[in-house]
Amino acid sequence: MKKIHIANVDLNLLVVFDALVAEGHATRAAERIGLTQPAVSHSLNRLRALFGDPLFVRSPRGMTPTPLAQDIAPIVRSILEQVEGVLLGGRAFDPTESTRQFVVGLSDYAALVLLPRLIARLDREAPGVSLVVRNTSRSVGLPMLDDGAVELIAGNFPQPPTHMREELLYEEDFICAGRGDHTDLADSLDLDRYLSLRHLQVSMKGNPSGYVDAVLSEKGLKRNVVVTVGHFLMAPMLVDASDLVATEPRRLFAPLAGRLPLRLFPPPLDIPSFRVVQTWHARHDADPGHQWLRRVLSEVDQWV
Repeated sequence: MKKIHIANVDLNLLVVFDALVAEGHATRAAERIGLTQPAVSHSLNRLRALFGDPLFVRSPRGMTPTPLAQDIAPIVRSILEQVEGVLLGGRAFDPTESTRQFVVGLSDYAALVLLPRLIARLDREAPGVSLVVRNTSRSVGLPMLDDGAVELIAGNFPQPPTHMREELLYEEDFICAGRGDHTDLADSLDLDRYLSLRHLQVSMKGNPSGYVDAVLSEKGLKRNVVVTVGHFLMAPMLVDASDLVATEPRRLFAPLAGRLPLRLFPPPLDIPSFRVVQTWHARHDADPGHQWLRRVLSEVDQWV
């Protein structure tokens, strides 16, 4: 790996890179930052040499970023916003004026719960702010933060290391769901009936035995899991289309109960709730824009 001496790097190159990402055209990027088009082209050549990558290629739509450019674009935008905040004396982040792009990691469960209301909030309060959502899970979320692939993750994750921060969003409990006209579901669901049913469960790793099965095993019980899927959003549709019963996070099924003919029951056994948190790297602690995003997400329990 080559060593980079930051003192030898012209950080104005990042300004040019950011403008090219935003405009997708060298001339418009030059106008955006007050340079000539040849100056932008010269800076782009220096950027290509610095990163060892074309970064942008010409296409009918203009300058199209390469995969590397797409990966680093939100990081560069965050760096520039932080530098601007320092130079302006720590002026507070103004969501109404910002054009910042945040990169967050969510599982499909967390995306279902958080994104609709988060996007509605951005529409009202931060129309220029954009989101890039990358799929994550309990096993890969913390490494994605360490690698800089995302700025923030939300979901259920292991205890983070000391160089990361964590904030509880809410405690999630479980609910049982079955098709509305399921012939084996009475008005209530007792344990014997529950164990006699055919079950669907979600496992990101594809394990046919999961959290609920561990709780049952502690009581010497076992359910009949006949289908295991790797995506939470498949569960409501499969339950609606079959005689399978699912025991999954309440917020996965509750919003869909009015749209699909599902019947929801409290589990006939005590299943401990789990924590849904937001986690970020300590390097973002003092970033005003990041603080604003975390504050918005911290109000999630008022939404659900």
